[in-house]
Amino acid sequence: MVRVSRPKKKFRFNLSLVIQQLLGKGTPRGLLGLSADALLAFRRLWRLPERAFVPMLLESVMATLLGGKVMLFVTLHGGKPEQDPHKNNVHAHDKDGKKITSSVLEDTEGVTLNELRGIYVVGRYLYVANANNTQNSVLCYEGSETKYNFVGKFVSRDTCKGILHPFDLTFDGAGHCYVSSQDTNVVTRLKVSADGKIGTPAPVAPALPAHGKFLPGTFVASSVGNLSEPTTAVPPPLGLQYSAEGEKKHSVRGIVWANNALYVVDQPAGRVKVYDQAGKFLGQSNEVKEPVHLLVQDGNLYVSGGNEVLTGKLSKPAGDFTLSAIPGLRVKNGGGMAFTDSGHFCIASRTENFILKFDANFKPMKFECKLPDNIEFLLHV
Repeated sequence: MVRVSRPKKKFRFNLSLVIQQLLGKGTPRGLLGLSADALLAFRRLWRLPERAFVPMLLESVMATLLGGKVMLFVTLHGGKPEQDPHKNNVHAHDKDGKKITSSVLEDTEGVTLNELRGIYVVGRYLYVANANNTQNSVLCYEGSETKYNFVGKFVSRDTCKGILHPFDLTFDGAGHCYVSSQDTNVVTRLKVSADGKIGTPAPVAPALPAHGKFLPGTFVASSVGNLSEPTTAVPPPLGLQYSAEGEKKHSVRGIVWANNALYVVDQPAGRVKVYDQAGKFLGQSNEVKEPVHLLVQDGNLYVSGGNEVLTGKLSKPAGDFTLSAIPGLRVKNGGGMAFTDSGHFCIASRTENFILKFDANFKPMKFECKLPDNIEFLLHV
């Protein structure tokens, strides 16, 4: 527990600082927009209890140390950009849920910001998957806070045939990026250029059959071949299951690099699978309902997709693990997830178009955040 020490000498309120920041000197963000000094003054002025005050202080201190705002970036499902040119850009919301901007990414000729999916920040670069059927790419932007300028296409269908309806992406910290694509049902491994701007197909994973035919960069293959081009089918559990029954196709979804391994949602199998650096299958979770999104925090994996949030401790070394529902935490069609620096948990309802926030014990917090479209991914920055 973090304790705020009480000075022995009489505290002198800097009321001017509080008023200036509350009234919007800079970008007004409510209490979480205050500096740490102003928050201390505000707490003493209104005699806020520590249990209500400390999380606000922590987030303000982190924002000050990181030199920027504490925000959530949000991507939306899209599909109808002609109705609202910025609806499918990346949105930014503050920690109270208030919209800061609906256009984090600059508009660029020839780039249709529509059907954005996974989003990832590495240093000054922001990467976002664009699943639009005319784009099929991961875009690279450079910037900070709420303004990112277009750098170029990090990878696209034109430069790597495995990228088709990309969903999620992750980096391993060793020079590789991994991208899951729904319509090829594979995870592609890319070698990241020294400047971070370009991803090119890495060699096919050594764990795959040596004489098989695979799309460039294939790291985890599909158990059903020939989805986009002639490829070798790899039986489960090494290969990812695929289902085209009914109105929707079910294939690979969320991915995350953690615990020195790649964790992959095999949605048709209802499992999260684990692969080592060579693409070797290491194990999987128990079977669960409707897994889609993944998030790792403090050695625990979190999974959303249905109406519950599942979690499980990652085994060391990576291998089989068990997922179970967080008691009392329910959200209809759970989507993107994020943890704040103070341990608060945010999760989107993919179909209800709002974001919920919970404290470190997964108890609901006041948080009003409604979006104009189905929510895909969240990123805490």
